[in-house]
Amino acid sequence: MNLKLSLDDVELFGSELNRPEGVMVSREGSIWCADGRGACTRIDSNGNSETLGDLGGMPNGICLSRDGSVVIANIGSGEVQRLFPDGRHELISDTMGGKRAACPNFPFIDKQGRLWVTNSTDLDRHIDAARFPIPDGSLYVIEGGESRVLAEGIRFANGVTLDEKEEYVYVAETQGHCILRYRIHDDGTIDRAEQYGPDLGDDALPDGVAFDSAGNLWVPLVSINTLAVITPDQEVVIALHDPEGKKLRRPTNICFGGDNLQTAYMGSLDGTSLLRFQVPCPGMPLIHQL
Repeated sequence: MNLKLSLDDVELFGSELNRPEGVMVSREGSIWCADGRGACTRIDSNGNSETLGDLGGMPNGICLSRDGSVVIANIGSGEVQRLFPDGRHELISDTMGGKRAACPNFPFIDKQGRLWVTNSTDLDRHIDAARFPIPDGSLYVIEGGESRVLAEGIRFANGVTLDEKEEYVYVAETQGHCILRYRIHDDGTIDRAEQYGPDLGDDALPDGVAFDSAGNLWVPLVSINTLAVITPDQEVVIALHDPEGKKLRRPTNICFGGDNLQTAYMGSLDGTSLLRFQVPCPGMPLIHQL
């Protein structure tokens, strides 16, 4: 399978977006992305957009529930929130294991309905942990209205996902320049971290993570305008590289939608549009796409 893509085949989708860090595609085909002005933007298949919600803070990673609501990790307010399609929102949690969640970064809902969330740092400002890395990031899970911390000591915990069989949970350790994974036990506890794949390089800062149906893990590298792929053999392939930042402008999260889930959408920190392109293998269906 050829995982290398051409920048010529990457198109800009949507316009006038503000820090569209997190992105997801609904079952019906609408594209949702985070909005740095304290909201989310919904974009239809023609690129027409509508901004919804008064969330405050800085919405970051997002995922979609089976009921069509958007779950948001608000890295600015310390809250995990739910946004409904009519613009209403509610608080899901602002704590993790009984203490304040300072910087929730990314949420992921598994097939059992558990909500996995990364907390980048215990510092009040996540940017401080990016500039002066310390191992105080964590992974927690919200289930039945309760939250519990499963892993700590992560150097800026970022994107999170589970594999198709939900045997492991994967976390982008941004300041560790690598991907971590943890085996999940039947009781919901996890093993100690192990590194998945090689070191990505001293200049490479992994942000989001998303599997395709062949078991390839797609990893935007926000610092070097690159999209990497870790194959099931744990080898790294560079799918896209844009050193001049013509299209990839600090890419963050990637998701799959469209016919047969073979259209990828990618968010960014500096772009005012999303990126859209075709991938060689369908994405792994998420719970809202099943």
